[in-house]
Amino acid sequence: MGDKALDWLKEAKRATGLLTLVEVATPEHVTAALNAGVDILWIGARTTPNPFSVQAIADALKGKDVPVLVKNPMNPDLQLWIGALERIAAAGITRLAAIHRGFNWFERTPYRNSPMWEFPIRLKAAFPGLEVICDPSHIAGDPEKLGEIAQQALDLNFSGLMVETHRDPGSALSDARQQVTPPDLRRLLTA
Repeated sequence: MGDKALDWLKEAKRATGLLTLVEVATPEHVTAALNAGVDILWIGARTTPNPFSVQAIADALKGKDVPVLVKNPMNPDLQLWIGALERIAAAGITRLAAIHRGFNWFERTPYRNSPMWEFPIRLKAAFPGLEVICDPSHIAGDPEKLGEIAQQALDLNFSGLMVETHRDPGSALSDARQQVTPPDLRRLLTA
């Protein structure tokens, strides 16, 4: 939704006191998000595998003190994921975490994205101090499978979960099929 969505985030933060997060894919996104008071930035799965884009974002982050989350690339390539994390760390970002959102893969699985748990496990083994968060919404692709993916991530000692919620999932502007309402999220995660 562009810059007008940043105004919505500011209003949501003011009304709730919650931290705000937004995906950035260009240096201009970084500047706009930070100017709008966004608390946490993330680099998406389509940007992560592009070293030129990640470096441009890293350059825009130099001298900034903001947490940055880096999603795994869409295709299973651990070195691209590590490279993106290293570029952001080299910019001086110390509050850095990885997000596992599963991978696009040619084999059919019961999920939207194949979990391929070995990739985040290997990432965590290589960088034991790195926080790794699971995005079960993108892996499951279906609210009914969300709980089992979230539980698997917690069983694997992930640091947390990034779950897509919407007060009216049917009217969500993106990923409507995988959205859950906040009460449904609470029910799924406590079941």
